[in-house]
Amino acid sequence: MTSREIHWTIAGQDVTVRVEESKGHGTFHVAGRSLPFRLLQPNWIEIDGKPHRFYVRRSGNECTVWFNGQTYHLVRIEKGGLTKAASITASGKITALMPGKVLRIDVRAGDTVEEKQPLVIMESMKMESALRAPKAGRVTAIRCEPGQIVEMGELLMLIE
Repeated sequence: MTSREIHWTIAGQDVTVRVEESKGHGTFHVAGRSLPFRLLQPNWIEIDGKPHRFYVRRSGNECTVWFNGQTYHLVRIEKGGLTKAASITASGKITALMPGKVLRIDVRAGDTVEEKQPLVIMESMKMESALRAPKAGRVTAIRCEPGQIVEMGELLMLIE
């Protein structure tokens, strides 16, 4: 079972969620509550014994979640208040936003990339997400390969 802590700003408030997960089921720990969950099929999750339909769209450090007829706009933050996107942009480092599997790498070392161009496609908790270039530049190093399992924060690529 993997455990990770995710820090979000939701409607101007900082929220910390601890997720314990293994093979599509686990527990969300948020606001003093523990909520068991199980991924049922694409876009369906069971939370605390009740099925819910959801959709997620990620873009950099922002995430839009449609859940039970509500839309939530989330911004991922680092401890200390820096956004993940800000730390990536400043350093040119592309890191895994959560534990998962690298499905595909769409660039090679030496390639010139444009801002927001998809670089790596990852799968986590049965959902695919694209890691995009935070800025235009040149790929100087690729430190992962398709099929590799990576941890949250692991360095995947460098852009100069």
